[in-house]
Amino acid sequence: MVLGRKTIANRLSRYVLLISAGLLLVVTLLVGIFSREIIEGGSTEIAGKSLDLAISDIEKVIGEVERAVDNVDWFVQRQPGNRKFMYEATRELVTANPNIIGSAVAFEPGYFRGERWFAPYTYVDAETGEIRSIQMGNDSYDYHQLEWYRVPRLLDRAMWSEPYFDEGGGGQQMATFSLPLKDTTGHFFGILTSDISLDWLSSRINETSPYALSYAALVSAKGIFIAHPDSTRILNMSIFDVAAESGDADMLAIAEEMVSGKKGFKTFHNGERFAVYGPLSNGWSLLVVNSYDVVFMDIFLFNLWMVFFLLIGLAGLYFGCRKVIRRQTMPLVEFSQAAMTMGKGNFQAMIPEVKTKDELASLRKSLEYMQWSINDYIRELKSTTASNERYESELNIARGIQMGMLPHNFPEMTGCSLHAMVQPAKEVGGDMYDFVDAGDCLYFMVGDVSGKGVPAALFMAIARAAFRFVGAMGLPMAEVMQRVNNSLCDGNDNMMFVTLFAGCLDRKKGTLTYCNAGHNPILVVPPEGKARFLQAKPNLAAGLMLDFPYEEECIPLQKGSRLILYTDGVTEAERADMEQFGEQRLLDWADSLNPDVSAHAAMLSLYSRVKEFIRGVAQNDDITIVSVLYDN
Repeated sequence: MVLGRKTIANRLSRYVLLISAGLLLVVTLLVGIFSREIIEGGSTEIAGKSLDLAISDIEKVIGEVERAVDNVDWFVQRQPGNRKFMYEATRELVTANPNIIGSAVAFEPGYFRGERWFAPYTYVDAETGEIRSIQMGNDSYDYHQLEWYRVPRLLDRAMWSEPYFDEGGGGQQMATFSLPLKDTTGHFFGILTSDISLDWLSSRINETSPYALSYAALVSAKGIFIAHPDSTRILNMSIFDVAAESGDADMLAIAEEMVSGKKGFKTFHNGERFAVYGPLSNGWSLLVVNSYDVVFMDIFLFNLWMVFFLLIGLAGLYFGCRKVIRRQTMPLVEFSQAAMTMGKGNFQAMIPEVKTKDELASLRKSLEYMQWSINDYIRELKSTTASNERYESELNIARGIQMGMLPHNFPEMTGCSLHAMVQPAKEVGGDMYDFVDAGDCLYFMVGDVSGKGVPAALFMAIARAAFRFVGAMGLPMAEVMQRVNNSLCDGNDNMMFVTLFAGCLDRKKGTLTYCNAGHNPILVVPPEGKARFLQAKPNLAAGLMLDFPYEEECIPLQKGSRLILYTDGVTEAERADMEQFGEQRLLDWADSLNPDVSAHAAMLSLYSRVKEFIRGVAQNDDITIVSVLYDN
C-alpha cells in the first residue's frame, strides 16, 4: 500500500502517529522541566535516609556505651575505697562491650592516703588485641588537667569529650564518655570513663554514601573531624577550615548549622553538590556530601533510552495501525447499513455474512445477538408492562383496603378530641392506629409491625382487629394488652411482632392508664410548661411470647394536656445528608406549639414539620401520628 493513498487506514494511522508524536514531545518537555526537581527531591530523600540510618547506628553504639557505664556506676559509687574492685569494674566494662576499647576510674587527688593519682585503666591493645590493665596517672600524664576529666567535673554531668589521641594507655584515636562519681554522701570522688575508637566510626561512616563519588564525615561539637575519607583531616582539621579553604559561603553556613546541632539540607559549590546533615545526641554531627553530576547522570541516560524506544514504538505503531485498521474497516460499511435499517424500525434486517473468524465475526455475532435481544426485549416488555399494571392495580386495591380498615371519622367526644393519620413508605405498610369510645373511657393505640410490605399490612390488620375487639370490653389496660398479645402469638410461625403504645383516657377522672409494649415513648404536652416524653415500664412487643405479664401505669392529666403518639418514621426521618429528625426536634416542635390549636391541627403541624425537614427526600419508613387533646 502506498503511504500517500487516501484511505481510512492511512488517514487514521497518520492521526495516531501525529497525536503520539505530540504526546511524546509534551512528555519530553515536561520531563525536562520537572526532572531536576523530582530527582533533587528523590536524591535528598535517599541521602536523608542514609544519614538517618547511619545516625541510628552510631546512636545505638553511643547509647550502649552510655548504658554500660550507667550499669557499672551504681557499684563503683558504693565501693569507692575498694582499689581492686576498680580494676575489676573497668575490665568487666571492656570485656562485656565490644564497642568499648578502654575504661578508667580516675580518682580525685589525694583520695587514697595522699596519693595524687590513682586511675585504674583497662584497654584493648591496638596491636595485639589483648585486654590489659594499668594505673595511668603519673607526673607525665596528669589526667586531672585533661578535658575528659576536668569538664565533666566542672559541669557535674555526664558528657562526651572532644576526639583526641590517647597517650596514656590506649595509644589510638578515640572519644571518651565521662560520668562524674559521687559517694553515698553526695561527695564527688572521681570520673568513670569509657572510650570508643574513631577508626570504627570512620569504617561505619564510609558505608553511608548513597551515590558514587559521595562521602560522609563526622564532626565534633567544635567542628573537628572525627571521621573522614581523608584520614589526614581526622583530629587535624575542622569543617570551618575546609569552608575557609573553599571560600564557599554556603559551605560555611553548613558548618555553622552543624556545630549548632541543626539538621538540614543545603546545596553548595554553585549548586553542583548538596549536603544533608544531622546531629547526634552527644553533640556530634554527621554530614553526607553528594554530587548532582552523578545523580543526574542516571536520569540523562534514562531519557535517552526512553526517546529511543518511543521512536521505535511510534514507527511500529504507525505501520501496525494502518494494517489493522485497513483489515477491520472493509466490511464495516455493510454492517453500518444493516444497523441503519434496524435503527429505522426494521429489526428483521439481514446482517451480512463474514468469512473470517476474527473480531469482525464477533461483531457480526454481536449484531445478530442484538437483533434477537431487541425482538425478545420487545416481547418481554409487552408482557412485563401488562403484568406490572396488574400488580400495581392489586397493590392500589390493597392500599385502599388497608387505609379503609383504619378509622377516618373522628367524632366529637365529650372531654377530649382525637385525630390520626398514616402515611406508608410503600404502597402498603405496617403502621396502624385505632381508638374505641367506651363510655367515659377512650381506648386508643398506635403500633408499628416488624417488616414492611404486604406481610406487615396483614399482621397490622390482625393486631388492629384484636385491639378493637378487646378494647370494646372495657377491660383494664394490662389485660387488654395480654389478650391482644395472645391473639397475635396464635399461629405466628414467622415470629412477627408489633410494638404498641395503648392507653385508656378516663375523661371523667382525668387520668391516663397506659401500657408501652416496646414502642417509642409518647409525648405529653401540658397546657403550661415544657413538653416531655412519657416514661413507661418496659414491656415486650406483642406477638413474641404467649401470656407475657404486661404492666400498666396511670398518671393524672391536666385540662388542656395534649398527647402525641407516633411511630419511628417521625424521629428517624432522614435528610439527604443522613441526619435524622430526632427526639430533640420533636420536643422543640411541641414546645413551640400553640396551646389553643386543635388535635387535628397539631397532627398536621407535626407532619408538615417532618416533611419540611427531609426536603423532598423519599420517605424511608411509614409515618403515623395520633394527636389526643384532653379538654374536659
